[in-house]
Amino acid sequence: MQKTRNTKIYQHILDATASIDWNNVEQSIYRCQIKNIEEVTKIGSNNISMELNRLFSRDKVLRIRGRPVTYLSIEYLEKMLGYKLPQLEFQSLPDFLKTIYPSKYDKTKNDTLDAACISDFDLLIGSSKSLRAHIEQAKAAILYPPHGLDTLLTGATGVGKSHFAHCMFDFAKKSGRLKKSSSLITYNCANYAENPQLVMSQLFGHSKGSFTGAISDQAGLVELADQGILFLDEIHRLNPEGQEKLFLLMDKGIFRRLGETQTTRHADVLLICATTETPQSSMLSTFLRRIPVHIKLPSLSERSVLERLLLVIFFFWKEAMTLKKEIRIEQSMIITFVHYDCPNNIGQLSTDIKLTCANAYYKHLLEKKEHLDIEFGNLNPHIALSLFTAGGSSKILSQFLREGPVIISRKDSLQDCFEKCLIDHIRI
Repeated sequence: MQKTRNTKIYQHILDATASIDWNNVEQSIYRCQIKNIEEVTKIGSNNISMELNRLFSRDKVLRIRGRPVTYLSIEYLEKMLGYKLPQLEFQSLPDFLKTIYPSKYDKTKNDTLDAACISDFDLLIGSSKSLRAHIEQAKAAILYPPHGLDTLLTGATGVGKSHFAHCMFDFAKKSGRLKKSSSLITYNCANYAENPQLVMSQLFGHSKGSFTGAISDQAGLVELADQGILFLDEIHRLNPEGQEKLFLLMDKGIFRRLGETQTTRHADVLLICATTETPQSSMLSTFLRRIPVHIKLPSLSERSVLERLLLVIFFFWKEAMTLKKEIRIEQSMIITFVHYDCPNNIGQLSTDIKLTCANAYYKHLLEKKEHLDIEFGNLNPHIALSLFTAGGSSKILSQFLREGPVIISRKDSLQDCFEKCLIDHIRI
């Protein structure tokens, strides 16, 4: 009897979904609601509600919350649309319509999308040169309807993958793709990589009693990132089980907390992943195929001399802002920082300049000077050696730098700093 009742209700939903007039949805969707199902099938509303919840948990129908609640056939909709639905539960009918017909119903997410908005991307050194194609690819991934495209960032340690992900999030909000209240949730998959159960719990949450110490239900990072972006660093450290759970999330927008076997949860999450490894050798091919956008960021050695010079000046400017002191640097010191061997890329360059300023600041306190002088003795040995191997670099840099020491004032904006240090106004 239960099977017959279930089949009868599902057939009604299938027929009712097929009969919707998509040009007049509000007037034709009533057949997909419990009151109409009760009138047609003569089944009690409590039994209908129970059977619909079972169909929902088995991914046979989607649910649109509101008064009254509406149920639609997933099978019919996916055939009609030609793609997998990104989520199976919606807060309202307008939210559902915006998802499946964004160009028609979602005025805030399409008609007002600002692809040319000013964002943190524009502040990246190299945004108009070496990083231009990477940024355009990232913007396209964010703006692609209906919810953007999941992205994998690759590149060596220190090339700026985490910062690039934050720029993607900033652009998503400023372009109108994400709400201003949306969250960027970050997680390093190397954390507790030797304890897969704990990683699964942190990412997807857990139910009470699912493991020793699970004394209550707990939401995971996926739920916290709903309607926003989840950034997973060192994704190659995530075990195969975790990767499989993620591609289910990417495919259908569904997941289960650790310990759950019946409840299916839904989240609209854009994934940005990052790795220093070769993806094909460290990750499941089935997972990689589900990430359509791959962006490889260049190492510091692949950046132009001018961009490396701008980075050096930028990091000294940051220290001037932090210390609230003017910093004076001989051109030979600038040349050294532009050309020394920096295997950990921009991250290491930033740290080495900070340590150099720390050494100079100690001497500054002893001598009670008004400004900071960056001298040879402030350099760490591995940086100082490059002073004698730069070769013709001074001639190359002379076409960019003004004569005399580079003076960085804490009172100047970054753009003012560049204009005072460089011969020409150069777009970053």
